Amino acid sequence: MDILDRDSAPLTNNEWKRLDEAVVKTAETKLVGRKLIEILGPLGSGVYSMPHPVFSGTKSAGVDMIADEESQIVEAERRVVVNLPILYKDFKIFWRDVEADRHLGIPLDVSTAAVAAGDVASQEDDVIFNGNQKLGLQGLLTAKGRLTVDMGNWEEGGGPLADAAKAVNALITSGHSGPFAMAVNPYLYGRMVRVYGSTGMLELDQIKALLRGKVYPCSAVKENKAVVITTGMQNLSIAVGQDLVTAYTAAENMNHIFRVFETVALLVRRADAICTIE
Repeated sequence: MDILDRDSAPLTNNEWKRLDEAVVKTAETKLVGRKLIEILGPLGSGVYSMPHPVFSGTKSAGVDMIADEESQIVEAERRVVVNLPILYKDFKIFWRDVEADRHLGIPLDVSTAAVAAGDVASQEDDVIFNGNQKLGLQGLLTAKGRLTVDMGNWEEGGGPLADAAKAVNALITSGHSGPFAMAVNPYLYGRMVRVYGSTGMLELDQIKALLRGKVYPCSAVKENKAVVITTGMQNLSIAVGQDLVTAYTAAENMNHIFRVFETVALLVRRADAICTIE
């Protein structure tokens, strides 16, 4: 079954290519969660849910002369099932715009598709960072069992670096060696773009060196909050059923309705690989 129904749309192959490129480029520019967390999938558009193991605590590896201690076996504490919701946004292309662009010999205007893709990307980051209580989804900022540290004064120089150090220390104490990555509210990100003390370096660069990873501003992270994670699929994954794609849905009063959609959810395998600063 062709769920995208693209053959019914009044677009040429080149016009579809232009539209797809606009959608993908816009999403790649906006998405932050995927820059921090590894992707699992695509698993298939019909996948409703994804089971995965959950681990807690850390144990040292065995060290003896015969290696027969069963206590050294790694096993999941439990398995949970996470639903993959559909994130979507519809957009309209007027039939006269298609005809006018072809008549004038100019590329099809795909700005409405780009706007829709941006909205879906924003929704994805909101789900990844804040979860969705109605659907029972956890996010990085809401996951049960995550670590937390208090936020200091980021208006003062050294405040962001001190809090990042506290978060990294909490993660290392829980058995996570890094590397780490960080996402912050855009305003707080701006507080890091300043010279740190007499070092001649930006405080942002000092934090990146501490994390051995990246720092990203993210609008899905609410005011006065930041999150540091230990990267790696053993800790977190983003499960993607259907990756971002555009479908043709209908003709309405001679105009054409399309839908940008995806199915995605956060898998939290080790909640103590997340440390929020709040």
